[in-house]
Amino acid sequence: MIEPLAENWFPCQQEWLRLCRRIKSLTHRDDAEDHLQTALANYYERAKDDVTHPEAYITRSALNLHLNDLKKASSRLQSFSDDRDITLEIEDPGPSQEDVYASGQRMDRFHEGCRQLPEKTRQAFLLNRVEKMKYREIALTLGMSESSVEKHIAKALVFLASWMDH
Repeated sequence: MIEPLAENWFPCQQEWLRLCRRIKSLTHRDDAEDHLQTALANYYERAKDDVTHPEAYITRSALNLHLNDLKKASSRLQSFSDDRDITLEIEDPGPSQEDVYASGQRMDRFHEGCRQLPEKTRQAFLLNRVEKMKYREIALTLGMSESSVEKHIAKALVFLASWMDH
């Protein structure tokens, strides 16, 4: 005979794992299980008649516990920085000024290279790479064969690769 606790454990475990995944997906932190356990304990300590949707109550409680932890951590960081004269360097996720400048220079060089291309070659290249048109559409637009479009684009790519290297 299976004991009632063991008989009910598997469905409870599945529900626990589902709730834990939900909390982790909402908080993006590893302490989700701790918050869920505390929320569940709070639920069992509370009068059951007060809660009409237990799953929603437990989920909301776990999220609130997570938010409380974030607030506490933030206030600890604030009091720590108030106590000491510390300069924290935070790395900017964006490109550096040097990278932005170099990128602008490369773009200027690219534009100059495009101006050096013969007219039909430049048109075919820009229609393909900027306007995202297919070779067939470019051929119809420029009044040439698809084979000519392919040759013009290949010519542009070879020229621009060489142009950008020098």
